[in-house]
Amino acid sequence: MVHIIEYYRQNYYRKKGQRLLVKGEIEKAYPYLEKALMLEDSPANIYNFALALLAMKRYQEAENYLQKILKSYPENELASLTLAELYMQQREWERAEELFTKLAEYHPANQNYQKYLVRIKDPAGREQYIKAKELLNESQRLLGKKEIKEALKTLLEAEKCDPENPYIQNNLGYFYLLLEKNPKKALTFFQKAYQLEPENPKFRENLYRLRKQIGR
Repeated sequence: MVHIIEYYRQNYYRKKGQRLLVKGEIEKAYPYLEKALMLEDSPANIYNFALALLAMKRYQEAENYLQKILKSYPENELASLTLAELYMQQREWERAEELFTKLAEYHPANQNYQKYLVRIKDPAGREQYIKAKELLNESQRLLGKKEIKEALKTLLEAEKCDPENPYIQNNLGYFYLLLEKNPKKALTFFQKAYQLEPENPKFRENLYRLRKQIGR
């Protein structure tokens, strides 16, 4: 009975933390994700906690948790990608290049890793990427504070810096769908996110659901 109760508790904390994380409410998400991790030291809980630390710019702690996953699962794509992103945010280009090279070897069908490798070797391109990433994170922070107009403005600035970033396109789709109640405009962003990264199941699901909703 105790184990069943603990399972439901950690499941509640994990889902609650994930929802808050997506909404940009990082400080609120953190204690829930920490509690979930304390109850179950699973790769999913470790990863979610690392995401919160990364969003809070606690880079060394986030790296430690991501490395913990990779120590047991060296070919874990999501943990490797997130760690590579962490290195890019810290401008540790050689370490990021090493990880993206491995990702390209493990997943040759995913052309995005080759694109990352090209960008890493381009000083101007990688700085634009960093700027866009910072603006994307800032938009999430503003959204968490319910500063909707400023959040959208910042997100659109991020798109100008890096229009080929599928995550920015996807976030704009969510913004127009859920906050602006404009599904037709949201569709254009979901379509672009999917075109940029068609192997991402979340982008594919978002596009499919919205097309079904508006009858396209």
